[in-house]
Amino acid sequence: MAPKGLARIKSALWGNDPKDASLLMKLDLTILPYFSIIWFLFGLSRSSYSTAYISGMKDDLNFQGKDFNYLNTAYYVVYAVCQMPGTSLLTVAPPKYVFVTANVAWSVLTLITFKMNHVWQIILLNALEGGFSAIAYVGAHFIYASWYKKSELGTRAAVFVNFGHLGSMSGGWIQAGLIKSLAGKTGLPAWRWIFIIVSLITIPTAIFGWVVIPGLPSHRTAWYLTEEEKEHAATRLGQPKKVSWDRTVFRRVLLSWQFWLLPTIFMLYSLAIQMELNNVFPLWLASRGYTVVQQNNYPTGIYASAIVGTIFYSVLSDKIQSRWQCSLAIGFTFVIGSAILIANPAADSAHFFAFYLLGSTYAPQALWYSWMADVTAHDFQLRAITTGFMNSFDFAFVTWWPLVFYPVTDAPNFRKGYIASIVTGSLILPLVLLIAYLEKKGLRKGELGRRFDEVENEDEIEDRESEEQDLNSRTISGPDK
Repeated sequence: MAPKGLARIKSALWGNDPKDASLLMKLDLTILPYFSIIWFLFGLSRSSYSTAYISGMKDDLNFQGKDFNYLNTAYYVVYAVCQMPGTSLLTVAPPKYVFVTANVAWSVLTLITFKMNHVWQIILLNALEGGFSAIAYVGAHFIYASWYKKSELGTRAAVFVNFGHLGSMSGGWIQAGLIKSLAGKTGLPAWRWIFIIVSLITIPTAIFGWVVIPGLPSHRTAWYLTEEEKEHAATRLGQPKKVSWDRTVFRRVLLSWQFWLLPTIFMLYSLAIQMELNNVFPLWLASRGYTVVQQNNYPTGIYASAIVGTIFYSVLSDKIQSRWQCSLAIGFTFVIGSAILIANPAADSAHFFAFYLLGSTYAPQALWYSWMADVTAHDFQLRAITTGFMNSFDFAFVTWWPLVFYPVTDAPNFRKGYIASIVTGSLILPLVLLIAYLEKKGLRKGELGRRFDEVENEDEIEDRESEEQDLNSRTISGPDK
C-alpha cells in the first residue's frame, strides 16, 4: 500500500497528534483486543445454552415447562447482583487480578457443564458463571472510558460489543457444525462438545489478559507504554472533579440524575429487545417447518444486523460527538419492528425483515455506555457505580420479564411480548430527549466534564478550548433547539 494510503488509515484510526496516535495504537493492540475476545467468548457461551437447548439438551436432560426460562433467570440474578461490586472493585484493586481471576473461574465452570446430567445442575452452574462473568461487560466499559476520549470511545465500545455479537453468531455456526461432525464422537452428543470448546479457548485469553491489562491511566503501570505515554494518558482526558471514596459518595450518586436516568433507559432497551432473545426466532422457525440446522443458522443474521447497527451509530456519534440523535433512531426502530411482529403477517419474509431490522437495536450496548461515560466523567465514583448499576438495574426486570411476556409455552406467537416491546421501545423516546437536555444544561453550567489542571503548552490549551467550543455548539443545537 502506498505511503499516502497508510497515512490516511493511521489518521482515520488514531488522529494526527503524534502523542495521541502512539498511545492509541498501543491501546488498540492490547486492551481493545483483550476485552473484545473476552466478550466474544461471553457471546459464544451464552448462545451455547440456546443452541444446545434446541439441539438435544432439552430432551437429554428432560427440560420441562419453563425450565429454560428459569436457567436464564438464575444466571441473570447472580449476574446483576455482582455488577456494582465488580466495577467498584476496579477502583481499589489492580484490574489485572480482577479480570484474570474471573476469566479462569468462568472457564472452569463452563468445562464442568458438559458433564452435567440434571437440569438443576445446569441451572446452578449457570448461576455461578453469571457471578464471574458479570465483570466482563461493565468492567470493559469502565476501563475503556478511563483511557479513551469522547471522540474515540464510541467506536472502541462498538468494536468490543460487536465481538460479543460475533460470538453469538459463532455459537449457532459451531453448534450446527457439531451436529454434523461430532455428534456421538467419544460417546458425547453434539451439544456437550461446545462447552468443552468454549472452556479450552478461554484459558489462553486469560493469559493474554495477565500480560496486557494496564490498570487505570493514573496507575502508570502499563509496561508497554513509555514514561511520556504514561504521563500523557494520565492527563489527556483531564481529571474527574470528584475522585475519592468519602462520606459524600452515596449522596453524590443517589442525588444525581445520571444514576437514575441512564440505568432506566438501558432497562427499557433490555426489555424492548427481548423478542430477539429467549429463542423467539428459532421457535418461530421451528413452527414454520425449518430444519434444526436452519434454526441454528438463520438467527445469526440478527447479530450481523447488530454489528452493522452498532458500528454505524457508534462511529456517527463519535464523529458528531453527540449521542442523542442516534438514540432516537433506535427508539423508532423498536416501534417499527415490534409493530410488524404484532401484525403477524402471513409472509415469512416479513418476520425475517422485522427480526433482522430489530437486530440493529443492539447498538445501545456501545452507544449508551459511551453516553453514560460522557455525562459521568466529572465524578470517578459516580462513573464506577453507575457503570455497574446500569447493567444490573435492568436485570431486576429482565429476570422475570421473559417468564411473563416470553414463556416458551407461548411459542411460536409471542404477541403479548411484542406488545410489551413496542410500549417499552416507545418510552425510550422521551427519556432520550430528557437526558440530552440535562447534558446540555450541565455542560453550560460547567457541572459536567473533567478539569484540566496540567496542560503542557499553549497549543494544547488552544486545541482543548477549540474542542470544547465545538462540543458546546453541537450540544446547544440539541433536541430542544
